[in-house]
Amino acid sequence: MPIKVYFDCYPCLMRQVLDAIKYLELDEETSREILNETMQDLIRMEENVNSSELAAQIHQHVIQKSGGADPYLNVKEMSFHKATEQYDYARQLIITAPDPLEMALKICTAGNVIDFGPAADFDLRAAVEQVLETPFSHFDYKEFRSALGYAERILFLADNAGETLFDKLLIEQINKPLVYAVKSAPIMNDALMEDALATDFPDFVTVMENGTAIQGTVLEHCSEEFRYKFEMADMIIAKGMANFETLPDEGERAFFLLKIKCKPIAALSGIPYRSYVVKRGGLLNHYS
Repeated sequence: MPIKVYFDCYPCLMRQVLDAIKYLELDEETSREILNETMQDLIRMEENVNSSELAAQIHQHVIQKSGGADPYLNVKEMSFHKATEQYDYARQLIITAPDPLEMALKICTAGNVIDFGPAADFDLRAAVEQVLETPFSHFDYKEFRSALGYAERILFLADNAGETLFDKLLIEQINKPLVYAVKSAPIMNDALMEDALATDFPDFVTVMENGTAIQGTVLEHCSEEFRYKFEMADMIIAKGMANFETLPDEGERAFFLLKIKCKPIAALSGIPYRSYVVKRGGLLNHYS
């Protein structure tokens, strides 16, 4: 069951809308209409809605009012370009490391600094250097490596567009057939099919859409095909805050790779704000 909307989510959601308006350079009248609709959505919010569903609903106003434009298209291209600039550096760190899988796991997690949601400014090189110098607040590497040894049906849940290149670095070290799941339509800077294809994953990777334009993984909105893959997976690798937030009850088969960018989630999980995490099980479960 995804986590509810906290009061701290309101200004965050409003800021996301303001950012989208800015990226599209919309006129004042259209901008006011979008903001009014957003505020009405917040006022009329149903008690059982979660922040990912609410954000998707709000971002649809922006897309509809702008004639179907993707507000984050340019910033996704920029984040992919930034990741490309650091790709060779990160790959060299991995292939020269005493334990390349462990290094790839850390660097893949560092890639989660790429964001235009809760924390818009990022320095990818600095993030990589930080994860090398600073211990993770939670790093279930032994459990990850053990689970990987037995896994036969791996499902990798993508997060942001620029992160796909850093996901590729980990996937190369995993070196086993897996399904890589992306969104079916634009929602902020989440990875889409075209982003995954541009990443040029190894041949053993099957890319699929999850059937939604909602951040994270809200299973009730996903396609039947994706839900089947999710149910059958014996190992799930989930990137980013939104997956951590929308899959809080996931058990031992799931590993969450992220930077904690949200204070309410930090408080709920007991994991320090802004720390890097590789955690077995959802935020409501503890296995180590």
